[in-house]
Amino acid sequence: MNHASRLVTLLFACCLFISARAEAQMHAFGGDDPIDRIGVRAVYYLPKGAAPLPDWRERLEYHLERAREFHQRELAGRSDLSYTIHAEPFISKDVQDDFPRDDVNNFYWKIMNEVWHSDAAIWDESRFPILLVFADCNFSPGYNDWTRVCDPERCFLEPPHAECAGHVTASGEDRPGTRCGGARSVYWAEKHIGLGLVTADGWRVPIKGTDCVVYHEGIGHAIGLPHPEPIDDSVMGLAQYVDSIQATWIDGDQKEAMGWTPAQVRRDDLFSTFSVSHVPLRPLAKKPVTIYASLPASFEVASIRAEIQTGLWSAFEPLPEPYRFEDGANQGFAWTLAPRVLNECLAYRVRVHTADGASEQIWNYFKVRDE
Repeated sequence: MNHASRLVTLLFACCLFISARAEAQMHAFGGDDPIDRIGVRAVYYLPKGAAPLPDWRERLEYHLERAREFHQRELAGRSDLSYTIHAEPFISKDVQDDFPRDDVNNFYWKIMNEVWHSDAAIWDESRFPILLVFADCNFSPGYNDWTRVCDPERCFLEPPHAECAGHVTASGEDRPGTRCGGARSVYWAEKHIGLGLVTADGWRVPIKGTDCVVYHEGIGHAIGLPHPEPIDDSVMGLAQYVDSIQATWIDGDQKEAMGWTPAQVRRDDLFSTFSVSHVPLRPLAKKPVTIYASLPASFEVASIRAEIQTGLWSAFEPLPEPYRFEDGANQGFAWTLAPRVLNECLAYRVRVHTADGASEQIWNYFKVRDE
């Protein structure tokens, strides 16, 4: 090999080395902290004297797993996200009436500092750390996340009425969002950590969009991602008001600002294509409601089942076997519920397992309202 050939080979090898280093060094948005490996420490936070939800861990796992799958998909595996859940509920030293009422940011720091400076904050030193607190309370204690209304006697926001109710779309579907909540997050570059708080309105009753809230606050802002300008329906935009997290995305310019090089993002897997909803979207009193699930016909379903919950503290009850229907290239499964009563609230979840070992679940909720 002559001198020129050796020089070309050396330059090619150097380019490969530089490219490999660049691909291995995704970093926080607006910071230098590497995020090719992220470790989320999730903590269930209770005000003093409050009773823990009996299935709190299952609800945390649902949201964390969906956030993990979304993160892996959107960054095409370039950033690996894992999570651990603190084994026991973290009980505050104070009752909620003692929490800050003057400013929602003070409320955020009261909770975050209490958990951060405790033995619940345990890190995997090989991963960029995020402390993600799932609070069993809201900034304003008057909000009931099951009935999705606010008790004006316990609400200290002004005005404490319709503006504090849970968000309802024009089609009548419930979505997370209320002025009473208080979810916040920060990427603290100087401390090399992300600190996320999801308040009760954003996770305790899983509905379409709560998984978007958990990613938006618990992962997105915690690694520095801002709201997009102009605002859109991406996960850092308005996704929580649109659909579950599998239907949204991270904007390409935001990914590239973190050092991501464009790669194929697969959206044909079970996570991306499985969907669950109900009809009518605005359930009415004395009328039946049908829950349905849909996925591509290319998946061989080994089992699929649905369960309903009639109260936040009640156990989920299984529904009978579904009936099947064809929907173009998709296969559908449906369960029809008996007529409902006015102001009834009902949660449901559908779990599917395929013959190749894949599994997914989606939780949702509806409330029976006047027309």
